[in-house]
Amino acid sequence: MFVGILFVLVFVIFMGQFSRIFSYAMQYGANIFWVMSMMVYLLPDILVLSLPISFQIALLMTLTNLSKTGEILALRASGLSFKEITRPIFFMAIILTLILISLNGFFSPLALRNLNEQKNEISSKISKISLEPRTFIDLGDWELYTEEGDKKGQNFTQVLLTRKNDDSALNTKINAAQGNFVTDSNGIKILLTKGQMQRVSEQETGKIITAEFDKFNLFIPLVKETKKRDLKPSEQTTVQLLENLKNKQGTEKDFADYKSQPGTRFAWALAPLIFFFLTCPVAFIKGKSANRAAAMAFSLVFILGFFGLLTILRDLAEKLPITALALPLPLLTPLIGFIVGKILWKKRLQD
Repeated sequence: MFVGILFVLVFVIFMGQFSRIFSYAMQYGANIFWVMSMMVYLLPDILVLSLPISFQIALLMTLTNLSKTGEILALRASGLSFKEITRPIFFMAIILTLILISLNGFFSPLALRNLNEQKNEISSKISKISLEPRTFIDLGDWELYTEEGDKKGQNFTQVLLTRKNDDSALNTKINAAQGNFVTDSNGIKILLTKGQMQRVSEQETGKIITAEFDKFNLFIPLVKETKKRDLKPSEQTTVQLLENLKNKQGTEKDFADYKSQPGTRFAWALAPLIFFFLTCPVAFIKGKSANRAAAMAFSLVFILGFFGLLTILRDLAEKLPITALALPLPLLTPLIGFIVGKILWKKRLQD
């Protein structure tokens, strides 16, 4: 059941992210292989969210079903205690916690960093150019218009090139009877024949400089120069966050994330263990009368309660001026969950 619920959650989240990545790829002309590689980078972050939730839902539904069918009672009659019955589940919760610690603290930030770098790289260039006649086409600093073209989209007639950003002139226009266009990953090579170039001087706007040509070669780069990107706190491993916090690097907002994210990441990684302590006694108490709908309702209460309290404590940690208090503050969430779970266990064992 756990695997089935996990698959459904991953698929739902995956498809939601896929639509965003696919739209981004369509905007910048990336191919399907680029989209698939981006989804691989998103997988650790999707697992971080879906593993605790799927474990919680599967755990409560499974134990509720076992209690309802009398199998828990049969196990108890054979001499097994509640702790012995749930021991395999406890070990599973520990394994999931260890996986989440590694994902949250290392693999997910690195994958998110690679994803943003790939998006930054693809947005700096136009990977696909569709040269269509009687259409104004944006080519960076230039705008292209052609009257007619062949089926291959390389040879055109009545070509008009207009430069939008020209530091040395107010306006630059190039007209040609014919043009040949060859595109590659770096730009577009243009060979124009039998045409004229017109420029309006910036200093003397009343004068127009014209020149006729038989052949004119032009290369328009389609790759923009990009500035070095600063890493966001979410793209840094937990060790890097603590180092930046110690060295007081980054902006004021970044510094607030440095204080809150390490504790938040570790607290969320402990979610499977806390869900175990909360769910097992509730499932045993409610098992005889509960159904799948009730199990799902209890699961949502635990998930939303844990996530909501964690969000509140994270926000408080960002605002606390004392770093020593801010760092462990999100860890109060699993601590409170453990205390509540211990109380429920004590009540279950006394019944």
